[in-house]
Amino acid sequence: MKIFWDRASQAEWERLADKTLAGMHQRWIYGAVHHALGGTTHRAVIRDNGNPVALCQCICRRFGGFLNISLTSIGPLWLAQCDRAAAIALIRRTLPLPRPRLQLLTLTGSPPTRRLVPLVGPATMAMRDLPAPAQSLQGKWRNILKKAEKNNLDIRHQRCSPIALRELLAHDAQQQKVRAYRALPAAFTHEWQRLAPDDLRLFTAHEAGHILAQALFLRHGNTATYHIAHISERGRATSAARLLLWRSFQDFTAEGLARIDLGRIDPENAPGLARFKMGTGAKACTTGPTVLAL
Repeated sequence: MKIFWDRASQAEWERLADKTLAGMHQRWIYGAVHHALGGTTHRAVIRDNGNPVALCQCICRRFGGFLNISLTSIGPLWLAQCDRAAAIALIRRTLPLPRPRLQLLTLTGSPPTRRLVPLVGPATMAMRDLPAPAQSLQGKWRNILKKAEKNNLDIRHQRCSPIALRELLAHDAQQQKVRAYRALPAAFTHEWQRLAPDDLRLFTAHEAGHILAQALFLRHGNTATYHIAHISERGRATSAARLLLWRSFQDFTAEGLARIDLGRIDPENAPGLARFKMGTGAKACTTGPTVLAL
């Protein structure tokens, strides 16, 4: 096997990433946003007998003026059968990042070698493959959706404007304070909009001119990520969130997308949200642990 750092074009990277239905973290745009916000990004294509077998995007930052830290999220991506331990060893040895450095990876599966020390346990994500026929929805979810459709809400899908994004991020900042959680910084989403404005898709539910709920998706290649949402009390009463998701499934299918990442689920600490996401017919996909490469 041979590793090639920072040689792939954006078009080649995305073509290969599409083959794995790659999520946000291994997409070219994710690394480009990180770079624009002051970090560095390195991308590797690993080949065996000339054929690509793995992709690995590393986002890097310097801490304390001397320590370089690299993070590979949900990677490497595997394109074909290969010696995974050897591939990760290539990444570890050849990463073009000055020492001293720490290399962290959130794997797609179990660590293939003992030189990967687990630091954080696996996470479970809800992945909804497309198309999403109505019969693939869980019965209760589908029945509530049918009732929600009788409310005749106005559901709109459009490219998210800068003004709409600022308002949505303000709602999200308030939600984070109330619910005590953290998300990607607002600057990340603003920068994504600057670099790829057509790929921020906003779904909005209106009633009598009032916004009841909104959901923002980040589109990347043949997949998308459910990124930010908010809903009013009236929106909850009319099940507007279900209508937004259902519309997103239909519209993204029409655009040729194959999967939507609905985000992390935690049935123990957030059972209601987990049931809502899994009710769409999503699959529960467990990542590997976050490891330190020695």
